[in-house]
Amino acid sequence: MTDNITTIGEKISNAVLDNIYQRRSVRNFSDKEVSDEIIKEIIRAGTYAPTAVNKQPWRFVVIKNKQLVEEYDDRAKKAFLAAYKDTEIPEMVRFVQFLSKPATRIFYGAPVLILVFASPNVINEHDCALAAENMMLAAQSLGIGSCWIGLADGLGYDMEFLKEVGVPEGHKLIAPLIFGYPSKQNLKASVRNADVILKWIN
Repeated sequence: MTDNITTIGEKISNAVLDNIYQRRSVRNFSDKEVSDEIIKEIIRAGTYAPTAVNKQPWRFVVIKNKQLVEEYDDRAKKAFLAAYKDTEIPEMVRFVQFLSKPATRIFYGAPVLILVFASPNVINEHDCALAAENMMLAAQSLGIGSCWIGLADGLGYDMEFLKEVGVPEGHKLIAPLIFGYPSKQNLKASVRNADVILKWIN
């Protein structure tokens, strides 16, 4: 039997759901240092993500050195611009224009950059995306802001970069994530579309 249900209705509130609903992509950070203990806890949360046949394929590179984060910011920008310099896709054209500005920082001055890689034994790369989401939700619960920087994917194809940060051959960059204490509070969520159910079959 198919019911005519197309919307997800009203929210239910509890600690876990509230944390999910309050998470925002943060791009403005304070100078407050994120402790190593907090970073390790965020990574631990990532390792509790679902994983196909228990491969646990996630591997992490943590970069706190401000100078290096800025250097890799520049390299990620250059990689993106090289890859999309001739694009005609409107959204990509806007990104090219955005990244062409010298002042643009794709890591937004965040104090912590964590790169989530899939190891060569990975069965399903989605495991690492699930780990990344766990990490961002854990960060939210600890008062830490986060953002997935898809514009930095090009670092995963920069062999010199991978060698510099000690990533063995065969690993694939899945999620470049930034973390830090937000400099702005109470960020508003964009309106979510509730009309998302294609079919409800009972």
